[in-house]
Amino acid sequence: MKHVALDYHFIREQVQNGLLRVSHISASNQLADALTKPLARPQFDSLKAKIGLAPWPSILRGHDKDIQSS
Repeated sequence: MKHVALDYHFIREQVQNGLLRVSHISASNQLADALTKPLARPQFDSLKAKIGLAPWPSILRGHDKDIQSS
């Protein structure tokens, strides 16, 4: 637990010195959730767009139909 105490004190010191600002992020804007939790499609698409993930162009996916028919 010593490492947790050290991390806590380091972060607290950074905040006190004005080098780090801690702010609340609402659950609907937690960007990491797009990659770590099962989400409804609209919420997933919204978070995915916010972090810059885009659908893969079909040229990068290869020949899906050729692979499935083999």
